[in-house]
Amino acid sequence: MMSMDSPAALAAALRELFPAFAGEIEGDDLTSYHEVVQRLAPRITGYLQAAPERRTAAFCKLVDELVAAGGDRENAISTCLLEHASQLGLEKTLRPHLGAAARQELR
Repeated sequence: MMSMDSPAALAAALRELFPAFAGEIEGDDLTSYHEVVQRLAPRITGYLQAAPERRTAAFCKLVDELVAAGGDRENAISTCLLEHASQLGLEKTLRPHLGAAARQELR
């Protein structure tokens, strides 16, 4: 997995996992982790429904890395995705693949 040391690096990692995401962010200057995750959140349910289990596991590993990183990365993934997982229909899909810290943020 790539280092998520910038919003652009996170966007690149997500494009690698979900090629369709490239069209959602193409030409946009995403300057914060929140902007990247906010663009992803409305689409991630569809991406994961169509994804093989190993891709879901890889996405959850990325989520775990963001949570473990703390700061803006943790805040973005927690507030823009994990805290809305039930509303997005993702809680049951994500829970088995997430580490303990990320599971605590699931709502």
